[in-house]
Amino acid sequence: MQSRIRRPPPTPSHQRGGTWSSTTKAQTPSTTTKAGDTTTSKSTSSTSSSTTKASPLQQVVEALNKGYDPTDSYEKHLPPPLPGQTKADTLLDRIAPIRTHERVLNDFGGSFFGIQVGVTVSQLDLVRKNTKGVELVQVVNPDGSGNLETILARKEIGARQRIELQGPALNTSLTPGELPVGARFIGVGLTSDVTSAMDHDALSYTVEVKLNEKSVAELAALGGPGAAQIAADALESSATSVLGDVVGTALVGAVPVLSAALALASARRAYHVVRDPTASREMKIFQVTHAVGDAIRVVEPVTGTVINAALVAAAATLGWVHHRHTPHAPPTGPPPGTELPGSS
Repeated sequence: MQSRIRRPPPTPSHQRGGTWSSTTKAQTPSTTTKAGDTTTSKSTSSTSSSTTKASPLQQVVEALNKGYDPTDSYEKHLPPPLPGQTKADTLLDRIAPIRTHERVLNDFGGSFFGIQVGVTVSQLDLVRKNTKGVELVQVVNPDGSGNLETILARKEIGARQRIELQGPALNTSLTPGELPVGARFIGVGLTSDVTSAMDHDALSYTVEVKLNEKSVAELAALGGPGAAQIAADALESSATSVLGDVVGTALVGAVPVLSAALALASARRAYHVVRDPTASREMKIFQVTHAVGDAIRVVEPVTGTVINAALVAAAATLGWVHHRHTPHAPPTGPPPGTELPGSS
């Protein structure tokens, strides 16, 4: 009877110190699988991929969230301050810690027994963004005139709404038949805004009631034709006086100057962000487009304002996508219901 030589079983690869590679003998499941089993595996794999394939909307959301860092912020990519900028900000903060450049997109209103009521939709440049203190607002109207307004206080009332106490303001008008210089004495507004996460821009609406120079004329009319005429003459003489003419000219002339200054600041910020390797692609695109919008706004105010308003809307939409769809880190700490030592 012929004897057989029994060979020892092959040593597993992890004991040999080897690795699975293309030269490994046919011991892997992929090479030892039968033809029928392989077909079944492929069928199962294709069925699984078809059932888990993301919808077009999910694919867009995943693409937007790719590389998104929830800890990143606009403030992390600001260029260094210019010489003297810190001292100037410190000095101006004593007067108005919050400074805003406002471009009115549309406004409409009327009056009720001398009380002016209006609704304004604006695009804002938050030049100096703080949360407390007096706010100084440089307003550019659709006709190119400018206002200088103050906000004395604000109070959050929930649902992202707040009430603000409006202080004195100087208003100019280029509309024929209106006083070249007017004033707001006091007002109250209900307002809210959507702020872009990519820069210090916002879209805002304000519903306000206020007393201004029109209120004085209308209230004086209640005292009879004589009182109304006296009030009208007084307002016209003050608005067309030398001081009124200087103030009106200064406010209107400041519009292109401040617009050019904001455009230069935007260009400098965009240059810094583009060269910053830690800035996201989204932020670089937004900063460059914002700089272009600010440059256009110097010569074409309406077009530049619409570009910036569209950027705020786009940034707000992206912020919602990130916040709504980006998976959040799991909560830290003991599981719910766990009793901590010494808590009883």
